[in-house]
Amino acid sequence: MESLTPVLENEIRELLMLDESPADAPDAGGKPITHNAPHHEPKHQPKHPGGKGRRPSRRAVRGIVWTLVLVLLGSTAMIGGPRLRRYLDAYESTDDAQVDGHIAPISSRIEGTIERVYVQDTEYVQAGALIAQIDPRDAKTALASARANLEQARAQLASARADYAASLSKVRQSEAVALQARNDADRYESLFKMRIASNSEHDDRVRAAAVADAAVESDSASAEAARTVIASRAAAVDAGQAAVDQALLNLEYTRITAPMSGVVGKKTLEDGERVQPGELLLAIVPLDDIWITANFKETQIRRMKPGQRATIYVDAIGRDYQGYVEGVGGASGEKYSLMPPENATGNYVKVVQRLPIRIRLKPGQDPDHRLRIGMSVEAKVRFK
Repeated sequence: MESLTPVLENEIRELLMLDESPADAPDAGGKPITHNAPHHEPKHQPKHPGGKGRRPSRRAVRGIVWTLVLVLLGSTAMIGGPRLRRYLDAYESTDDAQVDGHIAPISSRIEGTIERVYVQDTEYVQAGALIAQIDPRDAKTALASARANLEQARAQLASARADYAASLSKVRQSEAVALQARNDADRYESLFKMRIASNSEHDDRVRAAAVADAAVESDSASAEAARTVIASRAAAVDAGQAAVDQALLNLEYTRITAPMSGVVGKKTLEDGERVQPGELLLAIVPLDDIWITANFKETQIRRMKPGQRATIYVDAIGRDYQGYVEGVGGASGEKYSLMPPENATGNYVKVVQRLPIRIRLKPGQDPDHRLRIGMSVEAKVRFK
């Protein structure tokens, strides 16, 4: 092919040379010589290098040139076509791709009034940095009340334990009285049988023993009730401690901090604004953990698998990034939509679906964090 090019150039250059007729030369007096006699060709007329006497017309030249060009293009296609086909079969590409990553929504965990906001949109914040401060006075008051309730519960628990101890003492006293009463009843039983004690005295002793036994049962029940009160008071102490812990957390929640490093965006809170728990205040986009989501057609992923090399061209930056296929989506994009298609109705039309392919950038590809979530890219996955 390389040797064919100079030959083609020489042929075109020679074919474009036209015949030149000799001009009429003036005589010695300055008048042009007129040839009245018929013109006779010189005996030794210059010959064309190709051996022809008269040169072809411009139309013939164009035809020959186009023929040679077509021959050249055909030869190039025959030689380079297989190579081009092998190159095109070595990869799949799509421009339906974008930079993707995490977007962390930041909200308040308590109700309160924003005292001051410390960040703005597009600002980069470090993990743990203070974003906003909620007025802490309400939280401090709630903490003081919870601590007071805890002290009261502890005092009630101590009182219940003292009452239980007194109940146990009373039970022991009742048991001693009941033992004495039963002994007296047994003695009078013997004296009554010996006819030393009267019947009335015997009955009084038996009745006193029964009363003493009933007092023991009553005092035992009171002691059990006192023990139950202790359990209730102990639970109240635990609840009071939990309330104090929650009040401490609420006081800590008045400081809204960044859970991760990233760029602030979608900020809606302002100084003096009243916020509610769960209300979206802003978002933080971490730039250290980003990837590419490329939506390839289902006919393109036939040979695609994790680990294959990938090249990502970013339109906004104008350069290529190197990466690799990290995974293939579990379902097509339409199945994740709000209203996925339902083909069971009978109105089925086959449409080529797209599946999300996650491409992870190789380490060190974006050290200056120029990539941003949502940027349009062109993804190319290589199979060889």
